[in-house]
Amino acid sequence: MNLRLKFNLVLLSVFLLGMFAAGAYYDRYLEQSALDDVARNSQVLMDTALAVRAYTTDEIKPHLDPLNVSTFLPQTVPAFAATEVVHRLRLSDRYAGYDYKEAVLEPTNPRDQANDWESRLIEQFRTNHAVENLTGFHGDGLARTMYVARPIKIKKAACLGCHSTPDAAPASMIKVYGEKNGFGWKMNDIVGMQIVNVPVFYPLQKAHDTFTSFMWSLLALFAAMFIAMNVALSSFVLGPMSRLNRKLEDLATRDFLTDLVNRRRFFEQLESAMADARVKNHGLSVFILDLDFFKRINDTFGHDSGDMVLKNAALRVRELLRGSDSAARFGGEEFVIMLRETRIDAAVAMAEAVRGKIADVPFDLVGTVSASFGVAEWDHHEDARGLIARADKALYVAKETGRNRVVRADSSQT
Repeated sequence: MNLRLKFNLVLLSVFLLGMFAAGAYYDRYLEQSALDDVARNSQVLMDTALAVRAYTTDEIKPHLDPLNVSTFLPQTVPAFAATEVVHRLRLSDRYAGYDYKEAVLEPTNPRDQANDWESRLIEQFRTNHAVENLTGFHGDGLARTMYVARPIKIKKAACLGCHSTPDAAPASMIKVYGEKNGFGWKMNDIVGMQIVNVPVFYPLQKAHDTFTSFMWSLLALFAAMFIAMNVALSSFVLGPMSRLNRKLEDLATRDFLTDLVNRRRFFEQLESAMADARVKNHGLSVFILDLDFFKRINDTFGHDSGDMVLKNAALRVRELLRGSDSAARFGGEEFVIMLRETRIDAAVAMAEAVRGKIADVPFDLVGTVSASFGVAEWDHHEDARGLIARADKALYVAKETGRNRVVRADSSQT
C-alpha cells in the first residue's frame, strides 16, 4: 500500500468520523432549536390571549356590563374577547396551523365546546389541580402541532354571575344562548382550558433543510480540502520523495563511474528476461567484454585516464544497444551485456560491432584500446549464473588466444 493511498484512507476515515459526529450533533441541535422556537411561539400566543383576557376583565367589562341588561354583549366575556382577538389576527390564514381556543366541557357559546381529545386534557387538569400547564404534540404529518394548555379555573365570584344558575345570569345572555349550557359552575372548579396549537412540521422541515445544506457544505469543503491536501502531498512530499527515491535507486543500482547498472540490478533484469523468454520461447544471449591490458593503462597514464577509458568504453557500448537490452559494469574493466530476443549468431555479430567500436577509434591520451569477448546463448534450462559462467569461460578463451576477439561459448561448456 503506497503512501498516497494510506494518507487518503486516513483522511477519508477522519472525515467520515467527523461527518458522522457533526451530523449527529447538528441534527439534534437543529431539531431541538426548531422545537424551542415552536415552544416560544406557543408561549407568546398564550401570553397574548392571557393579556387580552386580563384587559377585558379589568378595563372593558366594568364599562359595558350595564349595557348587558337590555342587549347581551359577548365582548364583555374575557374568553370571547381573547378568542376573537386571536382570530382577528387571522393566524390560521397567515400562519397555517396556528390556533387558539378556550375549550370548555359545558360552554355557554357552542363554539367553545371541547372535542374528545381536548376533553381528555381537561380531565387531566381536573384530576390533578397542581398541574398548571400541559405541553405536548398532537396530530401527524403537516397537521402535527405542539400544544400548550392551561386550565380555566373559577377564581373570581364575578364569573358565577353568568354561570351559577340561569336565574342569576343576565336575561339578555339567556335570550342569546339559552339556559341549557354553561351553568352550575362553582368556585375553584376547572371547567375547561386555554389551548394554543403551533405547527411543528414547517420548523422541523426548515431545520432539516438547514441540516442538509450544512452537510453538503461540509462535503464540498472536504472535497476541496481533499484535493488541496493531495496536491500539497504531491508537491511537497511525494514529488521530492520520488525524486529522492530515484536518486537512491540509482545510487544503489548504478555504477557511479560508467552510469551502467551494477551487478545486482543486472542479475534482476536477466532473471526477468529469462522468465519472459521461457514463456514466449524467445532467444536470449549475453556477452562479457574485458578491456585488454587495462592495468598497463592505469600504470602508464594514471587512474584518471583509466577512468576516462572506462566511461568512454561504456558510452560506446550503449550507443549500439537497443532499448530492450541491458549493460552493466561487472567489476573493474569487465562489462556484461544482455540481449533480449537474440540468438547466438546475432549476439556474436553485436559483440563484433562493439569490439570494432572500441578498438577502431583511439581514446584520448591513451590511444588504441582493445577488448576481448565471450558470447553465450541461454539454453532455457540453466540459471542466470550458469549462463554468465559459460560466457565468462568463452571470454577466458578469447584472452588466451590473442585478445581483441569474440569467442562463442560452446553449449556443452559449463
